[in-house]
Amino acid sequence: MSCLLLSNFVFKSHHLFQVTRQYSSFFARHSDIPTSTIVKTGQTVSRLGFGGYRINRHNPHHKEALISAIKQGINVIDTATTFEGGESEKLIGLAVKEAESLGICRWSDLVVITKAGYIHPTQWGSPNSKAIHNHCIHPDFIQNEITESLRRLQTDRIDIFMLNNPERMLLNPNKTYSMNRLYNEIVETCTYLDEECAKGRIGGYGICSNLMALPSSNDNISFPSILSKLSPQSRQNFVAIETPFNIFEREAIWNDGGEKTLAELAELNEVFLFTNRPFHTIAGGTIRTLVTSSGEVEPEQVFAKLERNFEKLSQLETELNEQFPVETSLQSKFVWAQVLSENLSRLSKNHFATKHYLEKDIKPAIERDLAALADYASVEVFDEEKIRLKTWIDDYRTEAKDLIYNIIDYARIDLLLKNQDLDAVLSLICPSLISETDHFHSPLSAKALRIILANSRVGCALVGMRRVEYVNDAVTVLKLSIDDEMTVERLDDIYQCPALQ
Repeated sequence: MSCLLLSNFVFKSHHLFQVTRQYSSFFARHSDIPTSTIVKTGQTVSRLGFGGYRINRHNPHHKEALISAIKQGINVIDTATTFEGGESEKLIGLAVKEAESLGICRWSDLVVITKAGYIHPTQWGSPNSKAIHNHCIHPDFIQNEITESLRRLQTDRIDIFMLNNPERMLLNPNKTYSMNRLYNEIVETCTYLDEECAKGRIGGYGICSNLMALPSSNDNISFPSILSKLSPQSRQNFVAIETPFNIFEREAIWNDGGEKTLAELAELNEVFLFTNRPFHTIAGGTIRTLVTSSGEVEPEQVFAKLERNFEKLSQLETELNEQFPVETSLQSKFVWAQVLSENLSRLSKNHFATKHYLEKDIKPAIERDLAALADYASVEVFDEEKIRLKTWIDDYRTEAKDLIYNIIDYARIDLLLKNQDLDAVLSLICPSLISETDHFHSPLSAKALRIILANSRVGCALVGMRRVEYVNDAVTVLKLSIDDEMTVERLDDIYQCPALQ
């Protein structure tokens, strides 16, 4: 029965795609792109959207990728006020203007989403009595965020504006911020956003939440509870939600039965569902990137580089102790070769965490130690030793930097091996995915996206596509989803697989 239901949905959806396309000149030029409709606004959108996280004006690949996505029929662009400190919105504004000048699209062809709620570090020092845990959804703050977003995007209208993870306000370490207070503030802000809709500065609004699909979470905000508190006008203007959905984090769409999923509740209330984080998932309590790519990292080369790095860094630390007149308190700081070597096994277990830890914590710590040594040398070391010590500092900085990046590559090898096993499991469960995805830049990523798009309740999957080759892969996967052969039973088999628990 479920196969029949899915077949009926596919037929009806394809019929809807054709009906809506005839009213859109943009999709008349892209008739091979699967679309869906935002019920409350009537807008036709591609089922794949361009994610604006980590894009900025300083990387030419990013603008090229966005223009390529639009040119290939992607009309959804998702960003946020704090992405790259506002640079993401600026890049989008520039790229769309260029796409317009090239005759690729008009602003009205696109559906642009931006979000606010996080307070950017440059704003932390400003007085704001409504800010909680560096987060704010007060109307005064949101009004300014919308104004600044319009300026950066170079437009006078944002299609969908979202409150970004308001549940973070519950993380207040003083525990004085209650769930009831959060609901009241969401309602207050939605009432204000109704005014923005009336002015035409936004077309509609919604909530982006990492936890809305997780009823068991202590910080879960209930979608039905929010809707029940809104006025009729606010419920009409509340047009969409955005939440994570991928092959590990499936709660938004799929469960073993019982209560309705977030996707089902959204559908019942005519609220459109955007999903994000297709390839950056939380699995087993850690962040995991779903990527496989052969030839990118050669294990033998990485092992050889690591061995050389540790040896050279250790030699430099010995030289500092034995050949330079440096006080003991400074010498004791330079034991990084030993510290990182002893923790190499632990650091190899999670590529994402290792990369973040080494780049955000260890690398700055080493720089601080080297700066302290340079300051000491400028005052305490004789002139004839200063030049030699400066050379040592430069050599140490170079070797430490190389070691950090090689440890990151070492952790990536472990990730790729795990992901190759996962890729093989998915191919075994659903053999049709093999021929479809093996020629992609990352076969596992392509499979993961195919599985997401096979879920009919996903209105639009937002994907980071910072390079043209990533755009090409994602759009190809999107087109494969038109004639979908993945039945409900096959999706159940995938989700119930022990490798995905």
